Amino acid sequence: MAKKFIALLGDSFAAEYKAKTPGWVDVLAEEYSVNNVAQAGVGEYKILRQLQDLESTNPNWKSLYQCVIVAHTSPFRVHTSKHPIHKKGLHKDCDLIYSDLKDRFDWFNESLSTAKNWFVHHWDDDYQIGTYKLIREEINRMIGDVPYLAIDHFGLSANISKETHKLDFSDFWLLNRGDVNHYTVEANQTVAKAVIDKVEQIC
Repeated sequence: MAKKFIALLGDSFAAEYKAKTPGWVDVLAEEYSVNNVAQAGVGEYKILRQLQDLESTNPNWKSLYQCVIVAHTSPFRVHTSKHPIHKKGLHKDCDLIYSDLKDRFDWFNESLSTAKNWFVHHWDDDYQIGTYKLIREEINRMIGDVPYLAIDHFGLSANISKETHKLDFSDFWLLNRGDVNHYTVEANQTVAKAVIDKVEQIC
């Protein structure tokens, strides 16, 4: 029997780490044919762009996949086309988040100080969360009638979630932090099983 073809989008919770120990996405790829386009550290806008890139590559992309999985990111990530710190490697596409910047200092990195000061002086919760909601709604609209599983790892994003099929790992992650897809080896196996069970239900 042919494997289900799945599109996997999202942030570092879903990205391919190419580590010695398998992440949940590696276990998923053993079970299904997975096109993983997730990128570490990206905001919700770049996740939308991942979906738009699928469509621009093939306008009939929906006919290729039996399921779409999206690991949604934190509403507190701010889009940037040029990160002040992360330039290459796994996090080369990274967006801004204050927790990543606040304790860093470099006299010669004007971009870093500018980004930090923007968070301190110009951040607006209502705008950021409102924009995040609109982008998630657009992702949902674009996926349309293709079976779609939304995954959350942050309490705020999970509370915002309105998708029909979803998994909330926000509490589980806090207790099982690790080095691959942000989970321990054992936790990756648990997440993989939960995702596979859900895929089998909806796809």
